[in-house]
Amino acid sequence: MLRKWFERNGFYAALCPGMAAAREALLQTESFQVILSDLRLPDGDGIMLLSWLNERRLPIPVIIMTGYGEIRTAVAAIKLGAFDFLEKPVNPDILAKKIEAAFEAGRVSASPPEKRTAEGGKPHGARGGKAFVEGRNPVSAQMYAHIDLVAPTRMAVMITGESGTGKEHVARLIHDRSGRADGPFVAVDCGSLSIELAPSELFGHKKGAFTSAIEDRSGFFREADGGTLFLDEVGNLSCGVQMQLLRALQEKKVRPVGTSSDVDMDVRIITATNEDLDRAIGTGSFREDLYHRLNEFMIRVPPLRECADDLASYADFFREEANRELDREVISVSPEALAALKGYSWPGNLRELRNVIRRAVLFTGGDCITPDSLPALAARREPALREEADVSPFVEPEREREKILRALALTRGNKTRAAVLLQIDRKTLYNKMHQYDIGL
Repeated sequence: MLRKWFERNGFYAALCPGMAAAREALLQTESFQVILSDLRLPDGDGIMLLSWLNERRLPIPVIIMTGYGEIRTAVAAIKLGAFDFLEKPVNPDILAKKIEAAFEAGRVSASPPEKRTAEGGKPHGARGGKAFVEGRNPVSAQMYAHIDLVAPTRMAVMITGESGTGKEHVARLIHDRSGRADGPFVAVDCGSLSIELAPSELFGHKKGAFTSAIEDRSGFFREADGGTLFLDEVGNLSCGVQMQLLRALQEKKVRPVGTSSDVDMDVRIITATNEDLDRAIGTGSFREDLYHRLNEFMIRVPPLRECADDLASYADFFREEANRELDREVISVSPEALAALKGYSWPGNLRELRNVIRRAVLFTGGDCITPDSLPALAARREPALREEADVSPFVEPEREREKILRALALTRGNKTRAAVLLQIDRKTLYNKMHQYDIGL
């Protein structure tokens, strides 16, 4: 049931009947980004699997599923390093939130494969041997020219673009092509930082600074010292944290929570957003002085629909990647399948294309992806539905609540689909639903 839920929501999921099968699957591939494990397994338990992962230093977030009466054991698992636990029967909305949080946790420590892929055309070797594809479309070519222009400088870069276009990949390219390439690259999803703990996560804290501060923490700024700090969805930061961030950028110092002294830091800042920060400045939710500090140079990542000429290259790159990860030998995409791909609107951009190709490789019986291998791609469904919903990108703040409710009604409460219609990511949708007191 859970595997089908994942597949319906665009994820590849491997089902293992027990701990031994899970170990074998984990040793065969490094592509897994999260593990969802029952506490009780036929040949062991989730805690034994967690210990095995720790012994081999496999930094994959683990969510333990527990039945009634097993919460104490689940808490013990968390103390051993489990990311979270989930009570059965599983609530899909809660599962979606925990999976998303686990992805983000994994992304900070070791970026997942989909975040290390780029827009198509010609393949290149990236740092660490990871390949990517550079688009030849004029729009993509201009973006890469801007990357080469700004990378050697110390300028703060703001990357804009729709969800799924590869903004973190662009940030990594800037880092890799800069003089800081040998330093750390630390990626932070600002949407996952709580208002209370964001200062501690960013700037660090001293043991005892607050109730849960059981040990000193360096913070993301100090972890990125000598390298690059990438702040994704920076528009989600609270006003208080924005003020602290501005001070850190102005003085090149950070002050950990619970201390009275500043710590010098040498960090290049790259930010990304898919929101209109000019409008956020107008409504008072984002500081104008911080915006100008962060936006010394802007790079726009084009949506996939503007780079249709490169779609065949993207599809081939993701096909080869899926072959390696799934141990398949699919050698091509048929002209009919490629026509179907080009006829789709791709609201989820490269991330959605990667998921579609992975599933197609998995479902293909022969050596060629055909239309029968592809999920149903409603080529003109999204534009028509968006027009019907009147939920084009927010331009009237006073109508945001109305547009969100309309999108949720049209998608029958499916928040992922509603976010696509609204052309925002799901975390932003959750934040806005909370802001307008719309039931989650």
